[in-house]
Amino acid sequence: MDAPHVELDALHWVHPDWAEPSDAEFQAAVGRALAGDAWVVEGNYRKARAVYWPRVEMLVWLDLPLWVITWRVLRRTLRRVRSSERLWGTQRESARRGFLSYDSLWLWNVRTHRPRRRLYSDLSTQLELRGGQAVRLRSQRDVDQWLERLAKPTPSQRQG
Repeated sequence: MDAPHVELDALHWVHPDWAEPSDAEFQAAVGRALAGDAWVVEGNYRKARAVYWPRVEMLVWLDLPLWVITWRVLRRTLRRVRSSERLWGTQRESARRGFLSYDSLWLWNVRTHRPRRRLYSDLSTQLELRGGQAVRLRSQRDVDQWLERLAKPTPSQRQG
């Protein structure tokens, strides 16, 4: 897409031991990262949405089934625990935090799946009402086909 990629998790999890930044600190970091004319944001934090949402032109919603998300999160967490992979500078996942904690990512996904579907449906409608585009991808096949279409040059790109 020829635009910088901004991963919100990388801007959020900057303090050691999974300590969260203040809302103001996070919003300022997001504002700095999105200072350019174009960008692709990965993630969606409510506390920073006011910084980027007014400028969003396209929302790509990965609305995969809960069992797919759960399986992928479990597999990724196991890999990260085994490898001690460093995340966003200083963070590392642990078996306790990844599986035995109330804040574990897989449990968070299960608890928030339905509310996030409602949220993204509402955000999609809002965006379309103001002239933006919402893309809802419900399967890996949808994702693959959409990415394939993105990779194909448009007629104007072929001429230029």
